[in-house]
Amino acid sequence: MGGIAPWTAPPAWERLLIRGGTTSIGFAAAAIARAHGAQVGATSRQSSSAALIRASGADKVLELVGTATLADSLAAVREPGLVCMAGMVGDRWSFAEIAPMDVIPTGVSLTTYSGGVADFLAMPLQELIDRVADGRLPVAAARVFRLDGIVEAHRLMESNQAGGKIVVLC
Repeated sequence: MGGIAPWTAPPAWERLLIRGGTTSIGFAAAAIARAHGAQVGATSRQSSSAALIRASGADKVLELVGTATLADSLAAVREPGLVCMAGMVGDRWSFAEIAPMDVIPTGVSLTTYSGGVADFLAMPLQELIDRVADGRLPVAAARVFRLDGIVEAHRLMESNQAGGKIVVLC
């Protein structure tokens, strides 16, 4: 029975570009990569987010926007590069037309991460929790809401103005 390889930290010399850098996953990915010494860059569709991106931190690209920016992400890596498409926040789920030979450069690999059960079970969750708890892995909590503020929390999320993770306490 097959499985996935255990998670390993990026080498300190690696550079990671995160497309969709102001999403909560983008912030978390930047914090994890920086905690392991990787150089991190990110993009956002809002120029007002530049300071947030710089504060959170390419040989590899983590593509969280999806097909809307995938061709640009593939062009942004150098050989031997890797692009991992792990999100679809760009509201475009497919290509109208794709010519892989035109879009995927020589020496660049394209992969996906679905976040399935096997991926989740291989994640070093306790290690991440410990790092957050002792301050070695900073997490940008934009706002904390009580459960009775869930409507306001959802409005903030929909406005795309959170600037970090929205936390709802039960």
